[in-house]
Amino acid sequence: MEIKIGSDTFLKGVQKVQGVVENKGAMPILSHLLISAGGDGITLMATDLEIGIRGFYPAKVIKEGAVTLNARKLFDILKELPVKEVRLVKEENDWVTLTCGKSRFRLPGLPAADYPKLPEYSETCLLEFTGSQLRDMIKKTVFAISPDETRQALNGLLLEVEQGKVNLVGTDGHRLALIKRPAGKSNGASADPNGYLLPKKVLSELMKSVGEDDATYKFSVKDNQLAFIQDQEVIISRKVDGKFPNYRQVIPGDCTLQVKVNKEDLAHALKRVALLADEKSKMVRFEIRSGNLILISDNTELGAAREEMAIDYDGDEVTIGLNARYVLDVLSAVEGDQVVLNLKDENHSCLITADSDADYLSIVMPMRL
Repeated sequence: MEIKIGSDTFLKGVQKVQGVVENKGAMPILSHLLISAGGDGITLMATDLEIGIRGFYPAKVIKEGAVTLNARKLFDILKELPVKEVRLVKEENDWVTLTCGKSRFRLPGLPAADYPKLPEYSETCLLEFTGSQLRDMIKKTVFAISPDETRQALNGLLLEVEQGKVNLVGTDGHRLALIKRPAGKSNGASADPNGYLLPKKVLSELMKSVGEDDATYKFSVKDNQLAFIQDQEVIISRKVDGKFPNYRQVIPGDCTLQVKVNKEDLAHALKRVALLADEKSKMVRFEIRSGNLILISDNTELGAAREEMAIDYDGDEVTIGLNARYVLDVLSAVEGDQVVLNLKDENHSCLITADSDADYLSIVMPMRL
């Protein structure tokens, strides 16, 4: 095997696939990526047996072949190289020589035949997204995923199709984020009415690889394998096991109090008051009065903080305790200048919406005052 490829192209490809490798797994070969040379380029592939990524990159193939190399070491080398042509030659016993300008490296590889194969996936498009749409939907919901890996059903996002729209939903039981967008083109195949649970690792890799552009990403399903395909790149994963909770029943529909507040002003004030909030609960008390919002944190060990700000509100007085970090996560995802805190009383959840996007909402459960 012998190839010549631009160092920037090679780096881009390795960067996209090396995020899924298992650096300390039981199988040493899973810390490697597979390089296959043929035709007018190379195919790079990596997997941890749960998720796999494959991409094709143009290169001058002098001699076809395949080898595996340690993904982290190869990435570290490539990112330090100048933007020049890289020559990669496979030698005896799967050793590889990499040269670029006056730099030369000799790296131990493992047999390509031992590398796990990617599971079969469908090329049939079930849903279509633009890169900017997919990135936006993930960014605005991924923060609500549960960090508890034992709760598999909450350890990813629910993707579902409903009345001509695609919904993406995340919840950890204490908060929820839901975004709806028009469903893109599909081949007419019917989506599973129960939706599809997308693993957190897939979402992380998509956020790394998806650009803010109009490139088309196709979503396909085959048996228990999900795939996101963009041109000659594909991310494949198993579905998450488990049943996603009925999130619709926790979306409040009887919020009689609407509090309009400047997003940036609230974010900065909340960050300051949260500095003295309880380290574990992060609770801040929201005291809402006509034209006025008071944020209060009170901690016997750290002290107390209070901040007052003007708001667009002329309703009943209400006080509610909310996790400051949860509210800040929502504020960082919302676009536009204003958010609306939709409330009923101190015992019901706070529904956060924005006039700038009617198809995006978040819910934060109340805390005992």
